[in-house]
Amino acid sequence: MSTNSTTAPPPGHGTGQSRPRPAHPAAVVQVLEARSFTEGEPRIVLIRAEPHWNGTRRLPLGGGRTAHIATAVSPLAVLDTLTAWERTDTGERDVLAVLTDVEEADLGPGLLARVYRNRVYPIESWAVVRRLFGAVDLDPRLTAEGWAAEALIDAAGQESWPKTPGTVLSRDTALSRLAAGRLSTAAHRLDPDRLDLHALMAWSLAPGAVERVASLRGQERRGLASWLADPDRVGLRAHQALTALFALFEAGNGADAVPMGLVCAALWGEKAPAGVDRARGRAELKFGGRRLADDSFAAFGAETEDYVRVLLTARSADVTEDEPVLPGPDPRALMARADALIRDMGAEDAAAASDLLETGQRARYGAVARALTACVPSGPGKAPAERRIRDLKHAVEHLTGHELSRLASHRATMTRIRMAQRLVHWLAQPPATAFTTAAEAVQQHITTYGWVDLAHGWITDGDHTHPELPGALAALSTAVRARRHALDETFATRLAEETRSGAAPRDALVVEDFARRVLAPVVKPARSSSTGSPPLLLVVLDGASAAVAAALAEQLRTRSWAEYDPVADTAGDRRRRGMLAALPTITRASRGSLFAGELTEIDQQEERRRFAAHRFWGGADVRLFHKADLRGDAGHALGSELAEALADPDTHVAVVINTIDDRLGEDRATSHWQLNELLGMEQLLAQARTTGRALVITADHGHVIDHGTDKENVPDALSARHRRGTTPAGRGETVLAGRRVVAEGQRITALWDTGLRYGNRQAGYHGGVALSEAAIPVLAFVPYGAPVPKGWRELGPQRPSWWSLKEDAAPGTPVPSTQAPSPTPPARRAPSAADLRKKEEEQQALEHETGQGALMSFDEIGTAEPTETAARPQPAPASAAEQLVEALRASDIMSAQLGSLPRPEEFDTVAKAIQALVDAHGILPITVVAERAGKRATRATGFAATLQRVLNYDQAEVLTLTDNGRSLRLDVPLLRRQFRLDPTGGART
Repeated sequence: MSTNSTTAPPPGHGTGQSRPRPAHPAAVVQVLEARSFTEGEPRIVLIRAEPHWNGTRRLPLGGGRTAHIATAVSPLAVLDTLTAWERTDTGERDVLAVLTDVEEADLGPGLLARVYRNRVYPIESWAVVRRLFGAVDLDPRLTAEGWAAEALIDAAGQESWPKTPGTVLSRDTALSRLAAGRLSTAAHRLDPDRLDLHALMAWSLAPGAVERVASLRGQERRGLASWLADPDRVGLRAHQALTALFALFEAGNGADAVPMGLVCAALWGEKAPAGVDRARGRAELKFGGRRLADDSFAAFGAETEDYVRVLLTARSADVTEDEPVLPGPDPRALMARADALIRDMGAEDAAAASDLLETGQRARYGAVARALTACVPSGPGKAPAERRIRDLKHAVEHLTGHELSRLASHRATMTRIRMAQRLVHWLAQPPATAFTTAAEAVQQHITTYGWVDLAHGWITDGDHTHPELPGALAALSTAVRARRHALDETFATRLAEETRSGAAPRDALVVEDFARRVLAPVVKPARSSSTGSPPLLLVVLDGASAAVAAALAEQLRTRSWAEYDPVADTAGDRRRRGMLAALPTITRASRGSLFAGELTEIDQQEERRRFAAHRFWGGADVRLFHKADLRGDAGHALGSELAEALADPDTHVAVVINTIDDRLGEDRATSHWQLNELLGMEQLLAQARTTGRALVITADHGHVIDHGTDKENVPDALSARHRRGTTPAGRGETVLAGRRVVAEGQRITALWDTGLRYGNRQAGYHGGVALSEAAIPVLAFVPYGAPVPKGWRELGPQRPSWWSLKEDAAPGTPVPSTQAPSPTPPARRAPSAADLRKKEEEQQALEHETGQGALMSFDEIGTAEPTETAARPQPAPASAAEQLVEALRASDIMSAQLGSLPRPEEFDTVAKAIQALVDAHGILPITVVAERAGKRATRATGFAATLQRVLNYDQAEVLTLTDNGRSLRLDVPLLRRQFRLDPTGGART
């Protein structure tokens, strides 16, 4: 590089001729070492600089010389200094440097004759900079920044800059260190290696940043701003944003840089509404009236939004107990300031359209509340209009797109709104009370109405995030309760008739048969160690309803537990089971009957004895633990006897957990439970996984939650929901008499209306005959990799179809699994190409709802629509799965794939497997796929490998194993592409 770049600039351009600057030690050394003293020449050098010195009075020079520093403010002071030096000259190797601002003409020839070369030497600023950085040469782009030399020297103070890497001091190295040094505050130190847009936005929020900028000389301030915003350094978009940011500082509004960036996003962003020109004009005044391009304002706004999103993400991260206060600026405070600024500018409409400002979120909450209110049916027999459901969907999607809606602080409200959506979907279905037996009603409650209760519990918890939400949720709750009221009344009538006649279906699962029909097959033959059968862990959650079980099962599924149907002695499809409680639905009657295997009322000690005495245990060790046995000593999660029993693979263990039932006696119930909220449950699951236990979770009865009840004053109440029946049944009551009534005279009167009670108000109740009290859930799980009990059949997703919130969900589609079939099946529209393309996106979405786990389901590709009239049913078009199978049947590629198998396989067998997977939305356990295709479960692994060989044409992953090899996932869009099928069904020619 040319050394011309290091020469001193002309006077007035970086040398400070008009006003001498303080001299840096390096500047003094540079001037002195550039001088060569011959014998007899004066060793006194006059240096033009501010006559002020704070450093040491002696500076070392090369060659072992020493420089003595003096200052002189006038010609007389110069004379006195020279005279004193001449009298005390310490030697030929010492030099005196006199710092003075006196002009040469004022000194006169007499004084000048006594100093080196009869002149005053200027400080060569760039040479000093080179010395300060230890550089050999300077970047010409740096020396072109005339203001930078004095700034670099001044900023160095009495110290040197860190040595530059290499021999050339680059422009970026020098100015990055200068910017960091000049702009850093006590509260915020800038990193010279990271002066990007976000770093400067963070700095702008620090106390003292505005004052630091204001303290700089105008030329330096503008020069630093120009370099920091250089598009060659930061890119065009950041250049535009930084230009706006420094314009705010220049106007004295730098403290509001980030809030003003959010204002710019609202006024100049893509979603800015029309008619904001006046507000834009007011905003421009904050920039000192500087006319920036619209692109600069837009870029500033977009970049600021990105920065605030980063802050929000950091704030949403977990905070440890050792660091309870989150560092850094509070994004909510910045957004609140932006909201205030934009209101002052009269641009509330622009704020309402923002994806980041709280005003925008409030507007969207209001839109959701109004759309939800519009979906509430006007009467119990009516359904929400499809147009209203679509409006609600769009309003919720708009709200979900707001950044604040993703924060933990809004998670519960967002879950509540999604639950409200699901309830609207359920209300869109035809009212279903077509069960012919109480057992059918119980099973429908497990598969459908329990999910309704789960969602209903969420919305009745209340929410005041927006003033319109409580009213909308309350109106929806009223509509849901009206329909549930009719279901409970019909169920109570059926139950009373069956109890009186004793005519329950033979295969109906009741609590007194639970041990024989569910537990006995697991433990026969007796000892697990000799047969390979897994040991059993039975958990009885006292008071757990179907709604509680639905939530807990979803959590278990996300923890690598596989769910099974444990009842193998009945015909029909596999499903999650429910059983009927003993009557009345109280603990001492129903739990005693569960453990004893017969209808009885016994205490805890007798429960232990009767449970262990069942003959099907075959002499195996069986231990039953109650509430007092769960708590361990200090440092132990479980009681010692319980922990020892769980660790023994030859011991079957049963545990009663009373957390749910105990909570019902409090002021406010919990509608949605987490596994870790149940006393000892996490530890039980961990132990069960370690020993490979088969897990059965059930209850002794359910419960109803008080969402607003009336007290019925009766003289013969035995619990909050049942009485002796000494007076005739009144409103909301039914008389139960017969063998299954565990009470004096085998007769009681019980409430079925969930809005009534006999006792004092509390969080919840049981003892009556509402479905949520009488239906007991039965869950069966096995940890992945553990042996599966004989006869257990693996289950797929158990969520009802209306639970889904996917785009092509069909809210009006009835659940066919347990309801009575309608005389005329609904027609299904043929799937469009768009429907089929969306299949790729229909993988099972895990919805994080307050730690509850995944509560979303896949959707059917086809959309159910009602037939035109009952008299003229339309023929149902082929389903999406059937169309796909027929297209594959005609595919030459499929024929070639089947022909390449080492062992022949019929296309119809493969077709059944494909149809089962499509009907299950792409995922099924391999055992289920095998059985649907007519294969034995023992051949499931081999059949899965065959299917992969057939479908994974050209090594594409059309069919893959998931869940550690336990399930198959079918990628339908990829299948169509690989086998060259039209999106609408046929094979391409």
